[in-house]
Amino acid sequence: MFDNSTNKFQLGLVYLFAILAVIGIGPFVYLRYAQGEITHALLDLAIVCAAIGSAVYARWRGEATAAILNFAAGFYTLGAIVVVHLNSPIFVFWIFPTVLANFFLLRPKRAIILNLIAIALVVPVAWRLGKTLDSLAMMSSLFFGSTMAYLFARLTEEQRLRLEIFASQDPLTMLGNRRLMDEELRLCTDDFARYKIPATLIVFDLDKFKDINDKFGHSIGDQVLINIGNLLSARLRKTDRAFRFGGEEFVLLARNTRLDEAAIIAEQIRVQITTHINGPKGTISASFGCASIQPEETREQWFVRADRAMYEAKEQGRNCVVLAEE
Repeated sequence: MFDNSTNKFQLGLVYLFAILAVIGIGPFVYLRYAQGEITHALLDLAIVCAAIGSAVYARWRGEATAAILNFAAGFYTLGAIVVVHLNSPIFVFWIFPTVLANFFLLRPKRAIILNLIAIALVVPVAWRLGKTLDSLAMMSSLFFGSTMAYLFARLTEEQRLRLEIFASQDPLTMLGNRRLMDEELRLCTDDFARYKIPATLIVFDLDKFKDINDKFGHSIGDQVLINIGNLLSARLRKTDRAFRFGGEEFVLLARNTRLDEAAIIAEQIRVQITTHINGPKGTISASFGCASIQPEETREQWFVRADRAMYEAKEQGRNCVVLAEE
């Protein structure tokens, strides 16, 4: 549901790490080369090039794929380990930013495994400090730093997901809201333009719902809307998406579904509403409009056709399904 937002966040991280690599590691390429440390200079250059290459490739793809994130995390970690082994024990502190970056680039379990491997591989270098107490202090700082980085990254991810839910979900029915609907329609129109994957919009509006609110109060009306939301959630296929467009109007996005197939789905939902959803004065009915996406059609035009078909159903006496012309 929130793949696009998550991708933007991860894409931003890839760009950020590329900038930090250029600013923080780039100068060492020249300094080490000037001092005759060719191997060290080439290693630093490789890390910078990997960071820039990951950012450029992600930009070209338009997304931070799992392969890009895994490559970036793995290469940064390997580079930090090699830097530590090629230099004095004080360079163990290069592991700290690597550990932090891994928790943002990878899923928690993968990041923990990779970080444990990295820490284990730099332990021999830490023990070369000469004093056992100094070595233990460095290892303790790595442990506490890793733990805090994990907790911070996890808390940040949970907060981000919570905000995404608040921004994309209707609080009453728990269905998607208009913001999420716009994004899903955009993805469907893109898929149709590229791969000719069909999709159909089913728009329906509860009949004479305003009378319920006016005569019995909004709390009773809200309960009817909640029941509609529960019905749709239980009825959805894995590829379908349901939204509350506003008021008593709902939208069902049926992916990989032709108009005739969507008409069957709409009719089934119409019957389920009249059978299982009750209002204070008896059964509830709804009017449905269906429209399949057409070539060269924007998502706005697509929705308008489905919405007009729904209003035609209202004009035909309500509680029926009308198909938009293709």
